[in-house]
Amino acid sequence: MEQSTKPIKTAVVGLGMMGGSQIRNCLWKLPQYEITAVCDPFSPNLDACRLLFSERGLPVRCYADHREMLDGADCELVIIVSPDYTHEQIACDCLAAGKHIRLEKPLATTPEGCARIQRAHEKSGRLLQIGLELRYASPTKQMRDWQPRLGALKMLTCDEFRPPFLPKRGMVDDWITKKRYTGGTLLEKNCHHFDLFNWFAASRPASVYASGDGAVEYADTDVLDNAFVTVEYENGVRAMLSLCLFAPKKVAGSSLNELEIGLIGNRGRLELRGDDVFVWDRETGAEERWHYARENFEAHSDDIIPSMIELADCIRNGGEPLTGIRAGINSALVAFAAERSAEQKRIVTIDEIERESGLRFIV
Repeated sequence: MEQSTKPIKTAVVGLGMMGGSQIRNCLWKLPQYEITAVCDPFSPNLDACRLLFSERGLPVRCYADHREMLDGADCELVIIVSPDYTHEQIACDCLAAGKHIRLEKPLATTPEGCARIQRAHEKSGRLLQIGLELRYASPTKQMRDWQPRLGALKMLTCDEFRPPFLPKRGMVDDWITKKRYTGGTLLEKNCHHFDLFNWFAASRPASVYASGDGAVEYADTDVLDNAFVTVEYENGVRAMLSLCLFAPKKVAGSSLNELEIGLIGNRGRLELRGDDVFVWDRETGAEERWHYARENFEAHSDDIIPSMIELADCIRNGGEPLTGIRAGINSALVAFAAERSAEQKRIVTIDEIERESGLRFIV
């Protein structure tokens, strides 16, 4: 019993905005974790993190290479918050070293990369959690709890209207605006939302049709800044994503939301607007509202904390994370199909992506 309550010795790889936020706002607030090592090849990030620990009087070992960290650091869990294009190699190396991992979304930037991580995971026997924290967010959990009140689910919608990507500093500046480093906007940005579609629909997606361009914000790059994506599921559910990356930033007092999600069934309707959830009953016309009083608005911290609590419990007591390798693969498969559809202007089936990659969508 004493062993199971000891903090989990943890290393963090990737110390940019998201990595730094997860250290300050999540890991340091959870007694389940003890950060023993940090790693980033970009020296300004590593130096800033070293200073952060020094100011708090906390010991930590600092590395510029994750392989040297795996050889020298005392850790059983590695939290990977590095740029998308590095996920595949770092994840495979950590799994080969016998480490549990929490890997930021997306799983990898190519179907082949996802398949490689899947093989490494199966061989390792370690736990893997994907950072699809919207499943753990209190508002979407409330929607999941109320979903049975809708009857048979028929339609899903997700509208994300937000400002452009924040600038990224690192070994490749602004890597997030280059498809070779992200797999495309619909993978990098929207695998979160495709994961929610899969979760709510509880069925295998059959086909995807997407249309979009980058003519407003990313005309000089090869990523999308606006798109529509329609996903048809085998059980008859249809899902629609609307994305815009040149909308104004939401300010205090504004009625506009950066994210809205809707579910419609034969008996009712659910809507998420910001941090408010509404449910409407078709028969009675009654409407109910639920509000989440968010405490921390930085980098999804309030949503990430519950996922990290779950991960610690899985490491100590067994079990699989809600967003394990299956969720990572399933959300990526829809995103890969969407990126291909937008590029080739045709319907793309999930079967097509599966045949080429060896990946399988598992409900």
